Amino acid sequence: MTELVVDTPLEAPRHAVGRRTVHLVDPARSGRNVEVDLWYPAAAGTAGRASHYTIIPGVEVRSALAHHDAIAMPGRWPVVLFSHGRTGTRISYSMLCEALAARGAVVVSADHPGDRLADWLAGTASDDRTNETDRVADAHLVLHALLHGHEAVPVDILNAVDPNRVVAAGHSYGAYTALAAAAGARGVEPHERIRAVAVLQPYTRSLSDGALGRVRVPTLLVVSAADETTPPSVDADRPWALIPGRPLWRLDLAGAGHQAASDIALYAELAEHVPDLPPIVRQYLMAQAQGGGGEGRGWRALLAVQVEVLWAFLEAAAGGDGEAGAAAAESVEGLPGLTLRRR
Repeated sequence: MTELVVDTPLEAPRHAVGRRTVHLVDPARSGRNVEVDLWYPAAAGTAGRASHYTIIPGVEVRSALAHHDAIAMPGRWPVVLFSHGRTGTRISYSMLCEALAARGAVVVSADHPGDRLADWLAGTASDDRTNETDRVADAHLVLHALLHGHEAVPVDILNAVDPNRVVAAGHSYGAYTALAAAAGARGVEPHERIRAVAVLQPYTRSLSDGALGRVRVPTLLVVSAADETTPPSVDADRPWALIPGRPLWRLDLAGAGHQAASDIALYAELAEHVPDLPPIVRQYLMAQAQGGGGEGRGWRALLAVQVEVLWAFLEAAAGGDGEAGAAAAESVEGLPGLTLRRR
Protein backbone atom coordinates (compact mmCIF):
# COMPACT_ATOMS: atom_id res chain seq x y z
CA MET A 1 0.00 0.00 0.00
CA THR A 2 1.33 3.42 -0.99
CA GLU A 3 0.41 6.17 1.47
CA LEU A 4 0.47 9.76 0.21
CA VAL A 5 0.26 12.60 2.68
CA VAL A 6 -1.48 15.97 2.45
CA ASP A 7 0.84 18.14 4.55
CA THR A 8 -1.47 21.08 5.24
CA PRO A 9 -5.22 21.69 5.08
CA LEU A 10 -6.61 24.13 2.55
CA GLU A 11 -7.04 26.81 5.23
CA ALA A 12 -6.63 27.14 8.98
CA PRO A 13 -9.57 25.26 10.51
CA ARG A 14 -12.06 26.87 12.87
CA HIS A 15 -13.07 23.41 14.11
CA ALA A 16 -11.58 19.95 14.18
CA VAL A 17 -13.11 17.74 11.50
CA GLY A 18 -14.52 14.24 11.78
CA ARG A 19 -15.32 11.86 8.94
CA ARG A 20 -17.56 8.80 8.76
CA THR A 21 -18.57 6.50 5.91
CA VAL A 22 -22.04 4.95 5.96
CA HIS A 23 -23.99 2.64 3.69
CA LEU A 24 -27.59 3.28 2.64
CA VAL A 25 -29.93 0.94 0.79
CA ASP A 26 -33.00 2.17 -1.06
CA PRO A 27 -35.70 -0.53 -0.99
CA ALA A 28 -37.85 1.55 -3.34
CA ARG A 29 -35.23 1.12 -6.09
CA SER A 30 -34.51 -2.61 -5.99
CA GLY A 31 -32.15 -2.26 -3.05
CA ARG A 32 -29.89 0.34 -4.69
CA ASN A 33 -26.70 0.64 -2.61
CA VAL A 34 -25.37 4.13 -1.93
CA GLU A 35 -22.09 4.76 -0.11
CA VAL A 36 -22.02 8.08 1.74
CA ASP A 37 -19.23 10.09 3.34
CA LEU A 38 -19.92 12.67 6.04
CA TRP A 39 -17.58 15.43 7.24
CA TYR A 40 -18.56 17.49 10.28
CA PRO A 41 -17.22 19.67 13.11
CA ALA A 42 -15.71 17.30 15.66
CA ALA A 43 -15.81 17.57 19.43
CA ALA A 44 -13.12 19.66 21.12
CA GLY A 45 -9.97 17.71 21.92
CA THR A 46 -10.55 15.32 19.03
CA ALA A 47 -7.60 13.06 18.40
CA GLY A 48 -7.06 9.69 16.86
CA ARG A 49 -6.39 8.19 13.46
CA ALA A 50 -6.23 10.52 10.50
CA SER A 51 -8.68 9.75 7.73
CA HIS A 52 -7.39 8.00 4.62
CA TYR A 53 -8.93 8.22 1.15
CA THR A 54 -8.42 5.27 -1.19
CA ILE A 55 -7.88 6.89 -4.57
CA ILE A 56 -7.12 3.77 -6.57
CA PRO A 57 -6.46 0.23 -5.32
CA GLY A 58 -3.16 0.26 -3.45
CA VAL A 59 -2.92 4.06 -3.12
CA GLU A 60 -4.24 6.03 -0.16
CA VAL A 61 -4.09 9.72 0.68
CA ARG A 62 -3.82 10.67 4.36
CA SER A 63 -5.85 13.74 5.26
CA ALA A 64 -4.21 16.70 6.96
CA LEU A 65 -7.45 17.59 8.71
CA ALA A 66 -10.13 14.87 9.00
CA HIS A 67 -10.17 12.35 11.86
CA HIS A 68 -11.64 8.89 11.35
CA ASP A 69 -14.87 8.26 13.30
CA ALA A 70 -14.47 11.32 15.55
CA ILE A 71 -17.46 12.30 17.67
CA ALA A 72 -19.44 15.27 16.33
CA MET A 73 -19.28 18.57 18.18
CA PRO A 74 -22.52 19.36 20.03
CA GLY A 75 -24.69 21.94 18.29
CA ARG A 76 -26.73 22.33 15.13
CA TRP A 77 -24.88 22.87 11.86
CA PRO A 78 -26.02 23.61 8.30
CA VAL A 79 -26.09 20.66 5.93
CA VAL A 80 -24.32 20.76 2.57
CA LEU A 81 -25.43 17.85 0.37
CA PHE A 82 -22.69 17.57 -2.27
CA SER A 83 -23.08 15.64 -5.54
CA HIS A 84 -20.04 14.53 -7.56
CA GLY A 85 -19.58 15.02 -11.29
CA ARG A 86 -19.52 12.42 -14.05
CA THR A 87 -16.85 9.75 -13.41
CA GLY A 88 -16.28 11.21 -9.95
CA THR A 89 -16.82 9.68 -6.52
CA ARG A 90 -17.98 10.85 -3.11
CA ILE A 91 -14.36 11.55 -2.06
CA SER A 92 -13.26 13.41 -5.21
CA TYR A 93 -13.78 16.77 -3.46
CA SER A 94 -12.27 15.98 -0.06
CA MET A 95 -10.35 19.27 0.25
CA LEU A 96 -13.51 21.29 -0.39
CA CYS A 97 -15.68 19.14 1.89
CA GLU A 98 -13.16 19.19 4.73
CA ALA A 99 -12.80 22.96 4.50
CA LEU A 100 -16.56 23.53 4.72
CA ALA A 101 -16.80 21.17 7.69
CA ALA A 102 -13.95 22.99 9.39
CA ARG A 103 -15.89 26.24 9.04
CA GLY A 104 -18.96 24.68 10.65
CA ALA A 105 -21.10 22.50 8.36
CA VAL A 106 -22.16 18.88 8.07
CA VAL A 107 -21.08 17.97 4.53
CA VAL A 108 -22.57 14.85 2.97
CA SER A 109 -21.40 13.33 -0.31
CA ALA A 110 -22.79 10.15 -1.86
CA ASP A 111 -21.57 7.97 -4.70
CA HIS A 112 -23.97 7.83 -7.65
CA PRO A 113 -23.76 4.21 -8.89
CA GLY A 114 -23.86 4.21 -12.65
CA ASP A 115 -21.87 7.43 -13.01
CA ARG A 116 -18.66 6.70 -11.11
CA LEU A 117 -15.30 6.22 -12.81
CA ALA A 118 -15.46 2.49 -12.05
CA ASP A 119 -18.82 2.24 -13.84
CA TRP A 120 -17.43 3.90 -16.96
CA LEU A 121 -14.28 1.78 -16.97
CA ALA A 122 -16.35 -1.40 -16.57
CA GLY A 123 -18.85 -0.45 -19.27
CA THR A 124 -21.74 -0.39 -16.79
CA ALA A 125 -22.47 3.33 -16.83
CA SER A 126 -26.12 4.41 -16.89
CA ASP A 127 -27.69 6.27 -19.78
CA ASP A 128 -28.24 9.96 -19.14
CA ARG A 129 -31.94 9.78 -18.40
CA THR A 130 -31.50 6.95 -15.89
CA ASN A 131 -28.50 8.70 -14.36
CA GLU A 132 -30.42 11.92 -13.88
CA THR A 133 -33.38 10.18 -12.28
CA ASP A 134 -31.10 8.16 -10.01
CA ARG A 135 -29.06 11.18 -8.95
CA VAL A 136 -32.09 13.11 -7.71
CA ALA A 137 -33.49 10.02 -6.00
CA ASP A 138 -30.09 9.50 -4.31
CA ALA A 139 -30.29 13.06 -2.99
CA HIS A 140 -33.74 12.38 -1.56
CA LEU A 141 -32.52 9.12 0.01
CA VAL A 142 -29.59 10.81 1.76
CA LEU A 143 -31.60 13.78 2.97
CA HIS A 144 -34.33 11.50 4.32
CA ALA A 145 -31.72 9.54 6.29
CA LEU A 146 -30.25 12.72 7.76
CA LEU A 147 -33.47 14.56 8.50
CA HIS A 148 -35.63 11.64 9.68
CA GLY A 149 -33.00 9.32 11.10
CA HIS A 150 -31.51 6.07 9.82
CA GLU A 151 -29.84 3.20 11.61
CA ALA A 152 -26.73 3.62 9.46
CA VAL A 153 -26.17 7.26 10.49
CA PRO A 154 -24.63 7.70 13.97
CA VAL A 155 -26.81 9.52 16.49
CA ASP A 156 -24.20 12.19 17.25
CA ILE A 157 -24.27 13.23 13.57
CA LEU A 158 -28.07 13.17 13.39
CA ASN A 159 -28.12 15.47 16.42
CA ALA A 160 -25.69 17.86 14.71
CA VAL A 161 -27.93 18.49 11.70
CA ASP A 162 -29.91 21.72 11.41
CA PRO A 163 -32.96 20.64 9.36
CA ASN A 164 -33.78 24.25 8.52
CA ARG A 165 -30.44 24.96 6.81
CA VAL A 166 -30.10 22.44 3.99
CA VAL A 167 -28.05 23.42 0.94
CA ALA A 168 -27.91 21.25 -2.20
CA ALA A 169 -24.53 21.58 -3.91
CA GLY A 170 -22.60 19.86 -6.66
CA HIS A 171 -19.90 19.99 -9.31
CA SER A 172 -20.46 19.49 -13.04
CA TYR A 173 -23.18 16.81 -13.39
CA GLY A 174 -23.58 17.16 -9.64
CA ALA A 175 -24.93 20.63 -10.32
CA TYR A 176 -27.74 18.97 -12.25
CA THR A 177 -28.43 16.88 -9.14
CA ALA A 178 -28.61 19.93 -6.89
CA LEU A 179 -30.74 22.08 -9.19
CA ALA A 180 -33.09 19.23 -10.14
CA ALA A 181 -33.53 18.25 -6.48
CA ALA A 182 -34.59 21.82 -5.73
CA ALA A 183 -36.81 22.19 -8.81
CA GLY A 184 -38.14 18.68 -9.31
CA ALA A 185 -37.33 16.78 -12.52
CA ARG A 186 -37.70 13.40 -14.26
CA GLY A 187 -40.79 12.57 -12.24
CA VAL A 188 -39.09 13.22 -8.88
CA GLU A 189 -40.70 15.94 -6.77
CA PRO A 190 -38.66 18.89 -5.48
CA HIS A 191 -37.30 18.39 -1.98
CA GLU A 192 -39.13 20.77 0.31
CA ARG A 193 -36.26 21.10 2.83
CA ILE A 194 -33.68 22.48 0.39
CA ARG A 195 -33.17 26.10 1.38
CA ALA A 196 -30.46 27.06 -1.12
CA VAL A 197 -28.42 25.68 -4.03
CA ALA A 198 -24.70 26.12 -4.76
CA VAL A 199 -23.19 24.72 -7.96
CA LEU A 200 -19.61 24.71 -9.24
CA GLN A 201 -18.58 24.49 -12.90
CA PRO A 202 -22.18 23.41 -13.48
CA TYR A 203 -23.61 21.07 -16.10
CA THR A 204 -27.14 22.35 -16.75
CA ARG A 205 -27.87 21.80 -20.46
CA SER A 206 -30.26 18.89 -19.82
CA LEU A 207 -32.41 20.99 -17.48
CA SER A 208 -35.32 22.58 -19.31
CA ASP A 209 -36.08 26.27 -19.13
CA GLY A 210 -39.14 25.31 -17.11
CA ALA A 211 -37.07 23.38 -14.57
CA LEU A 212 -34.66 26.27 -14.12
CA GLY A 213 -37.64 28.54 -13.69
CA ARG A 214 -38.75 26.37 -10.75
CA VAL A 215 -35.54 26.94 -8.79
CA ARG A 216 -37.08 29.41 -6.38
CA VAL A 217 -34.48 29.18 -3.63
CA PRO A 218 -31.29 31.27 -3.32
CA THR A 219 -28.65 30.02 -5.77
CA LEU A 220 -24.90 30.41 -6.27
CA LEU A 221 -23.20 29.66 -9.61
CA VAL A 222 -19.40 29.24 -9.61
CA VAL A 223 -18.21 29.46 -13.20
CA SER A 224 -14.76 28.77 -14.71
CA ALA A 225 -14.10 31.06 -17.67
CA ALA A 226 -11.79 28.57 -19.43
CA ASP A 227 -14.03 25.54 -18.81
CA GLU A 228 -14.17 23.46 -22.00
CA THR A 229 -16.35 20.71 -20.50
CA THR A 230 -19.19 22.92 -19.30
CA PRO A 231 -18.55 26.21 -21.12
CA PRO A 232 -20.15 29.26 -19.47
CA SER A 233 -22.06 30.15 -22.64
CA VAL A 234 -23.65 26.67 -22.65
CA ASP A 235 -24.14 25.82 -18.99
CA ALA A 236 -23.97 29.03 -16.91
CA ASP A 237 -25.53 31.89 -18.85
CA ARG A 238 -28.96 30.27 -19.18
CA PRO A 239 -29.45 29.48 -15.46
CA TRP A 240 -28.12 32.93 -14.61
CA ALA A 241 -30.87 34.38 -16.81
CA LEU A 242 -33.72 32.05 -15.82
CA ILE A 243 -33.40 31.09 -12.14
CA PRO A 244 -35.91 33.20 -10.18
CA GLY A 245 -34.56 32.42 -6.70
CA ARG A 246 -33.05 35.33 -4.81
CA PRO A 247 -30.44 36.12 -3.84
CA LEU A 248 -28.75 34.85 -7.00
CA TRP A 249 -24.93 35.02 -7.03
CA ARG A 250 -22.48 34.27 -9.83
CA LEU A 251 -18.72 33.97 -9.31
CA ASP A 252 -16.63 33.90 -12.51
CA LEU A 253 -13.04 32.60 -12.25
CA ALA A 254 -10.74 33.98 -14.96
CA GLY A 255 -8.44 31.37 -16.50
CA ALA A 256 -9.89 28.48 -14.50
CA GLY A 257 -10.88 25.12 -15.95
CA HIS A 258 -13.46 22.46 -15.25
CA GLN A 259 -11.72 20.75 -12.32
CA ALA A 260 -11.15 23.89 -10.26
CA ALA A 261 -13.25 22.56 -7.36
CA SER A 262 -12.12 18.92 -7.31
CA ASP A 263 -9.09 17.08 -5.90
CA ILE A 264 -7.66 16.40 -9.38
CA ALA A 265 -4.91 19.00 -9.02
CA LEU A 266 -3.97 17.49 -5.65
CA TYR A 267 -3.75 14.03 -7.23
CA ALA A 268 -1.55 15.38 -10.02
CA GLU A 269 0.71 16.99 -7.42
CA LEU A 270 1.04 13.75 -5.45
CA ALA A 271 1.39 11.48 -8.49
CA GLU A 272 5.17 11.83 -8.60
CA HIS A 273 5.32 9.94 -5.28
CA VAL A 274 3.48 6.89 -6.61
CA PRO A 275 5.93 4.22 -7.78
CA ASP A 276 5.18 2.48 -11.06
CA LEU A 277 2.22 4.72 -11.84
CA PRO A 278 1.37 4.01 -15.49
CA PRO A 279 2.35 6.95 -17.70
CA ILE A 280 -1.16 7.12 -19.18
CA VAL A 281 -2.58 7.72 -15.67
CA ARG A 282 -0.01 10.43 -14.96
CA GLN A 283 -0.78 12.10 -18.29
CA TYR A 284 -4.53 11.94 -17.59
CA LEU A 285 -4.08 13.60 -14.19
CA MET A 286 -1.89 16.34 -15.59
CA ALA A 287 -4.34 17.03 -18.41
CA GLN A 288 -7.34 17.12 -16.09
CA ALA A 289 -5.51 19.37 -13.64
CA GLN A 290 -5.01 22.06 -16.27
CA GLY A 291 -7.01 25.07 -15.17
CA GLY A 292 -7.11 23.91 -11.55
CA GLY A 293 -5.67 27.33 -10.83
CA GLY A 294 -6.78 30.62 -12.31
CA GLU A 295 -5.12 33.81 -13.49
CA GLY A 296 -2.49 34.66 -10.89
CA ARG A 297 -3.51 31.82 -8.52
CA GLY A 298 -2.41 28.26 -7.94
CA TRP A 299 -4.99 25.53 -7.45
CA ARG A 300 -4.99 25.80 -3.66
CA ALA A 301 -5.54 29.56 -3.69
CA LEU A 302 -8.33 29.24 -6.25
CA LEU A 303 -10.06 26.48 -4.28
CA ALA A 304 -9.76 28.59 -1.12
CA VAL A 305 -11.51 31.48 -2.89
CA GLN A 306 -14.36 29.18 -3.89
CA VAL A 307 -14.70 27.99 -0.29
CA GLU A 308 -14.76 31.61 0.90
CA VAL A 309 -17.56 32.55 -1.49
CA LEU A 310 -19.48 29.34 -0.77
CA TRP A 311 -19.35 30.11 2.93
CA ALA A 312 -20.32 33.74 2.42
CA PHE A 313 -23.31 32.55 0.39
CA LEU A 314 -24.34 30.04 3.08
CA GLU A 315 -24.21 32.76 5.70
CA ALA A 316 -26.11 35.28 3.58
CA ALA A 317 -28.72 33.04 1.98
CA ALA A 318 -29.21 29.96 4.16
CA GLY A 319 -30.07 31.29 7.59
CA GLY A 320 -26.61 32.19 8.83
CA ASP A 321 -24.99 35.50 9.76
CA GLY A 322 -26.23 37.67 6.89
CA GLU A 323 -24.03 40.63 7.72
CA ALA A 324 -20.91 38.48 7.86
CA GLY A 325 -21.84 36.83 4.56
CA ALA A 326 -22.36 40.17 2.85
CA ALA A 327 -19.06 41.50 4.23
CA ALA A 328 -17.18 38.43 3.01
CA ALA A 329 -18.74 38.79 -0.45
CA GLU A 330 -17.71 42.46 -0.61
CA SER A 331 -14.13 41.55 0.30
CA VAL A 332 -13.97 39.19 -2.70
CA GLU A 333 -15.52 41.56 -5.23
CA GLY A 334 -12.38 43.62 -5.67
CA LEU A 335 -9.92 40.76 -6.08
CA PRO A 336 -8.17 40.37 -9.45
CA GLY A 337 -9.18 37.47 -11.66
CA LEU A 338 -12.62 37.18 -10.04
CA THR A 339 -16.01 38.64 -10.86
CA LEU A 340 -18.77 38.26 -8.28
CA ARG A 341 -22.22 39.44 -9.27
CA ARG A 342 -25.18 39.46 -6.89
CA ARG A 343 -28.88 39.98 -7.54
